[in-house]
Amino acid sequence: MTDAVSFYRLYVSTINQFINTLEDLRLQNDRLASEPGLAAAAAAAAVNSGRSDLSTQAFTNAQGAIVQILFTFDSGAPTQKSYLFKML
Repeated sequence: MTDAVSFYRLYVSTINQFINTLEDLRLQNDRLASEPGLAAAAAAAAVNSGRSDLSTQAFTNAQGAIVQILFTFDSGAPTQKSYLFKML
């Protein structure tokens, strides 16, 4: 049987990391939204770093995906995030 104490600690720690990562992504997405040329500049930086597969459109697509994830995280009554915050 799984050690419940270890599972609890890891589960709560992972939820905490997940929430922190989502909030970091929210901030990065806000930067993309407020700086019109940032996606193109990031794509150029990616190409210069050897990631020629990352275009401006790739950053735009990722931004849209993150918006949808955050919408789900923030939605509901009570919100989905409230269930996760309860665990912290």
